[in-house]
Amino acid sequence: MAAKDDIYSKILPRRLRQNRPGSVKCGSNLDVLLSMGFPRPRALKALVSTGGRSVQAACDWLFSHVDDPFLDDPLPREFVLYLRPSGPLQNQLSHFWQQSRVTCGKNKAHNIFPHITLCQFFMCADHKVEALCEALQASVQQWRGRFPSPLPLELYTSSNFIGLFVEEQVADVLKQFAADFATEAAGKAEVHVEPHKKQLHVTLAYNFPSDHLPSLEKLAKGIEVKLGCDWLAVLFSRDIRFANHETLKVMYPYMPQNEDELELVPGDFVFMSPVDQSGTSEGWVYGTSLATGLSGLLPENYVSLADESDTWVFHGSHSFFSCGPSDKTSKERGMLDGLLDSRRPDSTSPGDTPGLSLICHPMQVLRISGGHPRQSKRSLFVCRHGERMDVVFGKHWLTLCSDSKGRYVRSNLNMPPSLPLWGGQRDYDMDTPLTVFGSTQARLVGEALLESSTVIDFVYCSPSLRCVQTAQNILKAPTETPPPSTSLCPPPASAALLPISGIHSHQTSATLNLPLFNSDSKPTCSKYPALCNFTPLCVHCVAL
Repeated sequence: MAAKDDIYSKILPRRLRQNRPGSVKCGSNLDVLLSMGFPRPRALKALVSTGGRSVQAACDWLFSHVDDPFLDDPLPREFVLYLRPSGPLQNQLSHFWQQSRVTCGKNKAHNIFPHITLCQFFMCADHKVEALCEALQASVQQWRGRFPSPLPLELYTSSNFIGLFVEEQVADVLKQFAADFATEAAGKAEVHVEPHKKQLHVTLAYNFPSDHLPSLEKLAKGIEVKLGCDWLAVLFSRDIRFANHETLKVMYPYMPQNEDELELVPGDFVFMSPVDQSGTSEGWVYGTSLATGLSGLLPENYVSLADESDTWVFHGSHSFFSCGPSDKTSKERGMLDGLLDSRRPDSTSPGDTPGLSLICHPMQVLRISGGHPRQSKRSLFVCRHGERMDVVFGKHWLTLCSDSKGRYVRSNLNMPPSLPLWGGQRDYDMDTPLTVFGSTQARLVGEALLESSTVIDFVYCSPSLRCVQTAQNILKAPTETPPPSTSLCPPPASAALLPISGIHSHQTSATLNLPLFNSDSKPTCSKYPALCNFTPLCVHCVAL
């Protein structure tokens, strides 16, 4: 026993143990990053660029920006303070954002979510951002119980602007809050905040064609401005280098073929300046990736226009009526509950999900119980077309596979052996065929349906060539006797189902031109019989 007591006596009590150098068990995100060996400037930059969400997000940002030439640039970010509505009024504004975009297309107001601007953009050093967030929290706490509610808003329209303006006396109160925040920010974060010099308002639409005014004005009058609203003070930042750039979203992946090209990953954003496009080739643009910080050339048909605020970083949100830790809770409930909902309903790009990916999930045969005679359920499968020629080979793909006489020549194994006889090459500009891999995709989907014992009764598709080819290849799955009731029924070219085919105007096009759907030529009928002599199911369709 004595020997045993001697052994245990040599072990220090756990509470007296000294922490080993470099071990951080409980500390801030910055402390953890520093303990991992990251330089302090880089760690701060990563935390600010990710909104301080987590150590993992900061690490991911640092690893993805390892080749960023501006990684060690001390240039600070730009910050802005907004009032953002929440609750019933936010729902009304989000509905207006969506409907106005669908009805009249995008205008300048869609670049940013509904808000009231309280100050000009201002710069704040990375090591002062935490103090800046504390200044906002302190300012909001001082104004709890004093903030005017509800805010009286009045609709104003002109030839190219529609907005909701705050009543002048109440606007002066909001400007006083902004001034108090500027004072707090100057004292805590040593930044200079310029107050907003214009009348305080919520911009609904501006810089739109004059013929859209009646439709937009009608939608704006439908907003019930007296609905309840909890106005949140929100703080955002952006990279000052790209303040005057266009924001593009990557739709399709692209691997560089040359050293001066940029790798594209779906979901990433690219900043493009019109000034940098003078020396680029047709069909290519020069831009900088948000995810990596690298710059290079990229095919312009692989990206689409995005909203400016899509790339902003959120730093905090505080309610004037709730006393809880709103900065934390707002992140936990999806950062800004109405922010993402305010974006357009068609914001999901074709590159967000691979083509024909939705049918290959587990499927079962629908059976009817013998003891319960009832009508069987019907399943509906919806899919996009397969891989297109213009996506893989660019919008000028025809020049790569045409000889001196304009005849089609297969110059790549992913190109189809032949093309249907159309009226001319120009017909393919707006109605491109599938690649070999695109047809293979469709056949694999058909095989998956067959293996799951799924019986296809009818197929409805757009008359665009790529959609007809996709549907035809899905039905080519090996089977002894194809279902006699299976038919391919495309709607007329003017039918409301047309957008399902994935036909979109190019982002630089001024108007949307419909392709020429050739459904009466003999070669077309022999290869795609469903295009000939079909009866439209809908005779009261609205032309798009």
